[in-house]
Amino acid sequence: MIREVIIVMRKERQNRFLVMLLCFAMVMTTMLAGCAKEEDPEEPAPAPSNSLTGATAEEGYDEAAGERRVAAFVVENAPDARPQWGMDDPEYSPDIVLQGEVEGGITRMLWFYADYEKLPEVIGPTRSARPPFIKFSEFFDSIFIHWGMSHSKGDYIGANKIFEWHGVDHINQMTLDDQEGMYGRDETRAVNVEHRGIIYTDKVPATIKNEGIRTVPNEYTKLNFNVIAEPASEEAATQIGVKYSSKAFEDSYWTYNEEDGMYHTSDFENDFARDNLIVLFDETEYITKEDYQGGGGGSVTYCDYKFTGGEGKLFSKGTVKDIKWQKTEDGKLELIDPSTDAETAQAANDENLAAAKETVKADENAEWPAYNKYTIISPEPEEGQELTDEEILANSYVLQNLNKGKSWIGWISSNNGGSVTYH
Repeated sequence: MIREVIIVMRKERQNRFLVMLLCFAMVMTTMLAGCAKEEDPEEPAPAPSNSLTGATAEEGYDEAAGERRVAAFVVENAPDARPQWGMDDPEYSPDIVLQGEVEGGITRMLWFYADYEKLPEVIGPTRSARPPFIKFSEFFDSIFIHWGMSHSKGDYIGANKIFEWHGVDHINQMTLDDQEGMYGRDETRAVNVEHRGIIYTDKVPATIKNEGIRTVPNEYTKLNFNVIAEPASEEAATQIGVKYSSKAFEDSYWTYNEEDGMYHTSDFENDFARDNLIVLFDETEYITKEDYQGGGGGSVTYCDYKFTGGEGKLFSKGTVKDIKWQKTEDGKLELIDPSTDAETAQAANDENLAAAKETVKADENAEWPAYNKYTIISPEPEEGQELTDEEILANSYVLQNLNKGKSWIGWISSNNGGSVTYH
């Protein structure tokens, strides 16, 4: 009996030992797996975001819009056109508003949307196209939507030729068989008919399809955004005035609101707010077209922008910063921060150059890439060519990051009296 008890006890001890050994093995396996995971983490892919505002899906961006082209709408800014329909829509105000001079000292606007399936119910008053606005829309590979256009005559090259020469996809009410009923006239305002042209935006996607317009975007300007909002600089700027030129009849005025962190204006007879204000100085030329009314006499003087690039200002979070801008060789808009010190730029480009070389080495068809907020804009080295640090630094800039949100761009003359004041 005693012998049997001893045998049973030995078996129980053996079983307990085996259980302990198994538990120890499981714990060690888990620890090792955890260590391996810590040593070799997988970096999450960057979340798709609105290329014009930086908004992610969590912030209301439809990721499917990344497969659709940007849409640009011409919107009038004459006093009788205000307040513009859809401009201050609580959900779908424009992602970017470009405002620039057109003719006779007046300004006009181009509203950009990254998602043409998420628009205010009505947009307008929509008006005719002008060459500089068409060219600016090309920065974003936009589908250009308008009501009429300027035509060439004498020394003036009109929008009709720019559409033709540049191959810009556009929708024009004047030539459209509007089977969807996208265009209409508002009947509620007691103003002339030219100030009442509107777009019913729920008809936009079907009209684009009916017109056979390409919907998948080509490469286009994608703005850079801060992950966390930050002031543009330490220089305060809460009251801003923008003069487009010495010939312009109107200026733009903005006031910073500390409570919502946005700039506001009542210029459009509404409370219009933006996260970022961007002012771009450009050379302008005034070109007069005689016999404007086609046999009825008269003349009109158009303002033409030259896309020379140059100086600019960025206003954000109640502060201001000097920037530069340029049109790149591949037709994109580039906002540049010229203030970064050489040491920072050199260190960043050393890292980026090494990564670029590895990319090209791994794939002979790879393009010379850009990384982070730094870009190498010097020509791609030819086979066997090595760029010196000085060459990299001399041809590299820090791209300006914007705070996430919606922007207004004031396009003003650098040679005909345009100016910016702030305090």
